[in-house]
Amino acid sequence: MADFDRSDVADGDVGGGGRGFRRGRWTPVPLAAAAAVVAVAVTGCAGGGSTASSATGAAGAAPPLSQGATEAAREVGWPLEAALRGDAESRAVLANALNKISAKCAREQGYQVTERPPVTAEQLIAEQKTQGGVANPYAWPSAQALKDFGYAGSAHGRDAKPPETEQPVAADPAAGTAASKCAKETAARLTAADPAGSSAQRRLRELTEEADRRTTADARMVAALAQWSACMKPSGYSYASPLEAEQQFEKVVGAAGSQELAVARADADCRTAGRLADVWVQVRSQAEQQLVEQNAQVLKEAADADRRMAQEATRAAAG
Repeated sequence: MADFDRSDVADGDVGGGGRGFRRGRWTPVPLAAAAAVVAVAVTGCAGGGSTASSATGAAGAAPPLSQGATEAAREVGWPLEAALRGDAESRAVLANALNKISAKCAREQGYQVTERPPVTAEQLIAEQKTQGGVANPYAWPSAQALKDFGYAGSAHGRDAKPPETEQPVAADPAAGTAASKCAKETAARLTAADPAGSSAQRRLRELTEEADRRTTADARMVAALAQWSACMKPSGYSYASPLEAEQQFEKVVGAAGSQELAVARADADCRTAGRLADVWVQVRSQAEQQLVEQNAQVLKEAADADRRMAQEATRAAAG
């Protein structure tokens, strides 16, 4: 499921993103808005008889937090994300309106599509909690996965069983493309008509970038990375952070080689010993909480913008 970032439209980018999450950060979006763009059931096109439902792929999904970090994130919550959960109703309304618009538009072009079931605010909130908020750059599916498959393998499923999904791939990609284009164009028009809302969303996105900076500069994070780096040296490796080690092997194709596995195994042990992922969660949560307290007006304006966009999308869907 892809999320639509209205601030990207204001910047001229309507390409969408992966669930609204980027590595190491949470991207503010009207949640599940572009789920409506792609989550229509494709039952064939005017010229063919193939049938299938469209899929929301897992490609590009960020690795989940380690177990300890996941528990901490769920208990503490992600303040920037939680600050907007109260308007989940508006985002559900927006998602459902765009779903109707995209399905109707695709049908007008000769495709046979069926709207997906309406999403509820409760479902959006539950999904947010399940996702755990921001993608932790220092966590992997498990320390053992990192040891067994190396960096690309543990992050993206290389040499591992592909993730299962209950949603089959669309038999006619053109139908999904047409529906996506219609919804994006509609959302772009709504965004352009509300410059104040676009400005609020852009400032909200800047808060997540500031949270990145504060987390990186925090003395606890600096110390944790220094501890990790020192832990790696007895094994013969000199890296400033796990991300530096990962980047060395990110272009490797196929099974991880012996050098990558050796580095990954030492890395996994050092991350575990220093509880690096958990330190990141604690620091990031506190950085976000400070920003929430310091920017209440920005958060209110962003929530108000979500409500306006939901109302306008509902009118467009009824027209």
